[in-house]
Amino acid sequence: MSKVIKVFNNELEMGLRILIILETVYPKSYDIEMINYYDYFILHTKDIGGDESLHADVPNRYGELSVKRELIRNTTKLLLSRGLIDVEYSNRGIEYKASETTSPFLVNLEEKYTKKLKENAIWVHNKFKTYS
Repeated sequence: MSKVIKVFNNELEMGLRILIILETVYPKSYDIEMINYYDYFILHTKDIGGDESLHADVPNRYGELSVKRELIRNTTKLLLSRGLIDVEYSNRGIEYKASETTSPFLVNLEEKYTKKLKENAIWVHNKFKTYS
């Protein structure tokens, strides 16, 4: 039986977004929940007063927040196993942080989509950095 290959919302796509989020907020560390919110916001900036969203504004898109938790958990495990992110244990719980290899990994990714993700991540971080 062959394994189904997911083209969208797979560990590779989510991994790219997690790396961009954690690089943007460095030296802060974020838990799964905060990564999930940032991921939603960088894809749907229009929902929070930004320019046109990167992904389509489909009905019921807010459901992404609950659907993606497991994908984010699996992806953080993958990124940890490759040394692309670090984990921190504190009284706040388990949080993830950009590692020393995060920026070197991302520096050569110059695709239009990746550049827009980076721009959106910076915009979202600037909008919310005083809240947490």
